[in-house]
Amino acid sequence: MHIFCEGKTHSLPAGSTAGDLWRQLHGEAVSEDAVLADCGGDILDFQTPLPDGASVAWVPLASKHGYLAYQRTLIMLLVCAVQEVYGPEADVQVKHSLGNGLYCRFPDGHIPLAGELARLETAMQAIAEEQRPIRQVRLEWEDVLQFLREKGRTEEADMLAKHPFTSFGVYRCGTVTDYYFGPMLPHMGCLRAFCLAPYAPGFLLRFPAQGEQTIGRYKEEPLFAKVFLEAEEWGEIIGCRDVAELNRAIEDGSIRHLIAMAEARHEKSLGHLADQICSQQPKIRLVCIAGPSSAGKTTFMNRLIIQLWVNGVRPVMVSLDDFYKERTEDENVNYENLSALDVELFQELMGELLEGRRIRLPRFDFKTGKRSWSEEEFQLGRDQPVMVEGLHALNPELTHFVPGYQCMHIYLGALTQLSINNHNRISTTDTRLLRRMVRDARTRGMTAEETLASWNRVRRGEEENIFLFQGRAEETFNTALLYELPVLKKKALPLLRAIGRESSQYAEAQRLLTFLMPFAELDERFVPDHSILREFIGEHAGL
Repeated sequence: MHIFCEGKTHSLPAGSTAGDLWRQLHGEAVSEDAVLADCGGDILDFQTPLPDGASVAWVPLASKHGYLAYQRTLIMLLVCAVQEVYGPEADVQVKHSLGNGLYCRFPDGHIPLAGELARLETAMQAIAEEQRPIRQVRLEWEDVLQFLREKGRTEEADMLAKHPFTSFGVYRCGTVTDYYFGPMLPHMGCLRAFCLAPYAPGFLLRFPAQGEQTIGRYKEEPLFAKVFLEAEEWGEIIGCRDVAELNRAIEDGSIRHLIAMAEARHEKSLGHLADQICSQQPKIRLVCIAGPSSAGKTTFMNRLIIQLWVNGVRPVMVSLDDFYKERTEDENVNYENLSALDVELFQELMGELLEGRRIRLPRFDFKTGKRSWSEEEFQLGRDQPVMVEGLHALNPELTHFVPGYQCMHIYLGALTQLSINNHNRISTTDTRLLRRMVRDARTRGMTAEETLASWNRVRRGEEENIFLFQGRAEETFNTALLYELPVLKKKALPLLRAIGRESSQYAEAQRLLTFLMPFAELDERFVPDHSILREFIGEHAGL
């Protein structure tokens, strides 16, 4: 067979893998510049056979796909060490991200102390130093299902049975056999930096940030840890902890009850926030609501306002989107950056409003880049707060003129409480990306390819301008809904499948399609009109 790589055509035996190609060109040593292979848009590990005539480009560890493979391989390393330390039947649950790390816990509920984690980390280091190989094995579909059932993972087997393949790729490292939703690194020696840290009732599996060589200083995020733990505990209480249980609820019709409970939980939390705003003394004058892209800020604020009305308080609503500077026709503006906002105008008008003067608010048209002014005048009444919503609402530069005791800062996140299984988690970032993709297609006429192409820029803006200030929040609201991914899947699949192999976003589209594969689909008619999810999927047809 013939493979084109590094500017030349190379001859290899039939059935050769990307690993075979690398060894023929560079010898045995694996480089951080090449941990995966891009084969015409398909991201492959070093164990998958290449098709004849393929064009191969190397994928570095510092890339997004390399970084995700690092995390998946690190999880498998942890599983290997757990079974070596505790026995072949032992397991570990990888729940969610927390800072530059993953929060994990043991299924039996015991809380590991520092000494126990040190022994486990030593076992992980020994496996990595050994450069223990990772092999991909293709199993017949029935063998995969039988394997899962023998391990007691019957619900997982039932979930996968809905998506039959002729064969299925699993990974083996030592005595551990497992599957992951994405390619793995060539061997455990590629994992250069990791550590375990106590974080009751579980622990943290920590690793470097993308593109970094060492593990950074851990920044405590108690609000987010609390929200995640509460969401997971609630999922256990109502019997919906993972995708298999969610799919079963869709199949047997009990999803209606889960949806009702999920929406009622949001409403209860909104009512609690409204009560806090109304009861605090001295009175809250400014409520600042921020969150990353597709966190559901607009719907959240509208629903919170209704809860405030119930308490007899009628706030004035202000969107930071209306305070962007005017732009010329050809000007390219980064709206994720604070410099795009007319900060002086915002401070001037908010100052006048809080002093009791009558003002008119601006309205910004994103299509024309021009500003207009509302005909209606606004004036604050007694004990009437201003609610400010926007990406930069927690930035102290905007609101330093208001005493801190008169402000409440609320941070919104879409902190997913579900997992696919013990070793495959659901990324909060992927949930937001799917929300944005579906909304962009509906409201802006954008293709999924365009949304994916802009996502890295959006994420950089979030890191520089939003996440930096999330620690200022006194309250965090979780906008995630446990049933939303089955609804988003139905709308996202045709958008993702429309991205062709010639596109630079093809590999990312395929990754998201693989991620969505285990979920059953759920029709949007089950989504209540007031749900935050409606901000992304739109109103009921005909309404």
